[in-house]
Amino acid sequence: MTGQPQTQSLSTRTWDPLAEAREQEFQAIVQLHRESKATLGHLPYAAFEAAGDKGQLILGFLDDEIAGYILFSTPRQHVIKLVHVCVGTTARRSGLARRMVDAVIDANPSRTIIAAHCRTDYGLDDFWRSLDMAPTAQRPGRAATGSVLTIWTRSIGQFDLFESALYDSVKPKAVLDSNVVIDLFSSTALERPERRESLGLEADWVAGEVEFTISPEVTSDVNRLQPEGERDRVRESLGGFVTLRREETMRDTAAELLERMPSELTTSDFSLSDDAKHLADAILAGADFFVTRDSNLLNATSAWIEGEFGLEVLRPVDLIQRLMPPAPPFRFRSEQLESVGLQWEAVTALPQKLEDAFLERTSNEKATYFRKQLQAVLARPATTELQALVDDRSRFWALLATEILDGVLNVPVLRVGSGPFGETIAFQLVRHLRAHALDEGCSHITVTDSAISPVLRSALTTDGFLGAVPSVELSWATPPEVAARTFTATEVSDYERSNWPQVLIERDVPVNIVPIQPKYARELVGYNDTLLNTRAKRALGLTRQVVYFSSPRGDWEVPSRVLWYVTKDPKASPASAIRAVVAHSRVVDAAILSTENAIEQYRAIGTLRRSEIESYAKNGKVSVLRVEDTQLLESPVNRTAFDEILTKHGVTTSKITTRRAKPGVFDDVMRLQPRWSEQ
Repeated sequence: MTGQPQTQSLSTRTWDPLAEAREQEFQAIVQLHRESKATLGHLPYAAFEAAGDKGQLILGFLDDEIAGYILFSTPRQHVIKLVHVCVGTTARRSGLARRMVDAVIDANPSRTIIAAHCRTDYGLDDFWRSLDMAPTAQRPGRAATGSVLTIWTRSIGQFDLFESALYDSVKPKAVLDSNVVIDLFSSTALERPERRESLGLEADWVAGEVEFTISPEVTSDVNRLQPEGERDRVRESLGGFVTLRREETMRDTAAELLERMPSELTTSDFSLSDDAKHLADAILAGADFFVTRDSNLLNATSAWIEGEFGLEVLRPVDLIQRLMPPAPPFRFRSEQLESVGLQWEAVTALPQKLEDAFLERTSNEKATYFRKQLQAVLARPATTELQALVDDRSRFWALLATEILDGVLNVPVLRVGSGPFGETIAFQLVRHLRAHALDEGCSHITVTDSAISPVLRSALTTDGFLGAVPSVELSWATPPEVAARTFTATEVSDYERSNWPQVLIERDVPVNIVPIQPKYARELVGYNDTLLNTRAKRALGLTRQVVYFSSPRGDWEVPSRVLWYVTKDPKASPASAIRAVVAHSRVVDAAILSTENAIEQYRAIGTLRRSEIESYAKNGKVSVLRVEDTQLLESPVNRTAFDEILTKHGVTTSKITTRRAKPGVFDDVMRLQPRWSEQ
């Protein structure tokens, strides 16, 4: 008859030095010690007898035959030290060692830690892990040839104060995977390509939102970290965490989790079996999150683990975004961009279409690297803002991330989408980076995006950014040494173009006063005196350069300046007239063109419809004035104050048509601005 294998019976008891079979049992212990002496080390017989007299010698039986023993001590009030854990060859992998350890724990209910010291070169790590012990430290051994002892520990008994605080906390518990822990505590000498994403967890505000903890598996993973110095560094840092207690049902839960994972992943990635233990510890502890950068683990659990076990497995950046309270509106604003149907939207997730829209293909940027770059940005929401510029059809036009560090506006992401307006948006974004930095009190801008497109590189260079990592210094005031050597209109124009928003005064630069109706001022220079913005053309305002059409005149000087004087809408009541200088620009080109040529070349960045442009024509021609770097005045200069300035410089106060003024008129307008007076 063929039958099923009989189940081996396991049992334990404390060796009794007064029992009738004491001598026979003692000899069995001695024999087991001799057989395993190579990994147990020397211990005199007297030590066995002394342990037996104290009740610190546990016998393990396999089918009523002595097959193992544990000799332990209690050196301190809360510690059990396993001096010998010995299992004979016939009983290995039977579970006898665990049964004996449980007996030791049961015999010492007031103890809180069980520990063992084992030489690293014995290769017994898996054995100690099977007892749910974790490597928590190392120390030199006593061997003459030099040895290292690994200290294996496990928390037992009642929770200590730290464990009670963790398990009783009302905050969600987030269990950190080993890869995240190593990111956080290894030195920068250890190459960790995705480290910056994990470092986002160190933000002060995050600690107030969640309880971070680790599974006992982390210490085992760290124990395999190389080089040795990094292993010691990370291991020492683990003391800052409260480690989860390992439950008896961990292995059954881990086996169930592993079975639920796709077979094509578990057969190709054997580390998922250890990952399952991490997850099981987290689930049995009632954790809310398991935080990992392991893409295989994320893929293996994404479809089912939260619904089945209530544990969300996610990346550091996703946890940070989940915990982040609603942020105030993004401070980087450009009315000239938003008024043409575009708006900034906060990016808190990474849809594939966003990555596809801004992957820098001209430099063969890899999609995986770009994603890591974005994840690192999203992992710092308290200091870094990631925004996409989208239109009303949810198409992506630009992607921008900014962070302020020690007076520097850092730009880790600067991208523009492909299409006809890419260059236009690039120039506008670069210019508004300057405005944003100055508003935040920054003195430098540094663009650290590693894949800057040629379009953006050109825009940055034109705007005065220098270096392989483009950077620029900022100031409202012109350094005296620069002012002392910059005199001609061309020199002034070139300098101001690369050092916006600096403005040089007391220079012989021609000035023109251009009257403009309110509706055109809103569209051309971004002036907004109402709660509504009526600009409709998408291209308007997206460039640092705009075009002004007027009746033909041939006396424009280039370069020169324009003071925009807003008159009144002909259809509005006199009381609603603005009548003030509201902005200034720099003239970079002026020409008289045929109406058709003017419309064809510049209508896209002008302010007038075809019929309006044609109404200004004389003999089929119009003047085209191309201006750039328009700045709204902080304090518009009203008609009364402006008339006083004009009178002072001998200029007629009539503002019906464009007229030339002396450079001093521009200087006096600027001196009325608060920022200028502060300088």
